[in-house]
Amino acid sequence: MPNLLTQAGIHFGATASSKKEAVALCGAQFVELGATSQDYADAMWEREQIASSYLGNAVAMPHGTDESRKYVNFGQIVFIRFATPFIWDDEEVKLCIGIAAQGDEHVEIIGNLAEALLDDEKFEILLSTKDKLQVLEILNPSSI
Repeated sequence: MPNLLTQAGIHFGATASSKKEAVALCGAQFVELGATSQDYADAMWEREQIASSYLGNAVAMPHGTDESRKYVNFGQIVFIRFATPFIWDDEEVKLCIGIAAQGDEHVEIIGNLAEALLDDEKFEILLSTKDKLQVLEILNPSSI
């Protein structure tokens, strides 16, 4: 599996006051890491207008449209935890997992995230750790 989630894509203590700011932050991280162009980052907000990427349990998973995959240079996932929760479609969000994918290379990490959301101990680690390696151990164990 490609190394989609790296320490460079993990951020703790981010700030956002709206879903628009949070989606923009995820998109900016993709651009900064070289994974996408700004066109993909813009398409993430377009996608959010079509259907909310809020998953539940204080987690959102913003991503672009199918058409915007052409702006993805390489698959990447960003993990952004917020210092202070904010409201996303009437729900509190503490964590965004941004996805930039050319195909289905992100599916394993999404599966690992789904497991972590159901495991109170793992989910608490994701919400509180200051150790990026712990995030990798939970979401992308094959990368370490």
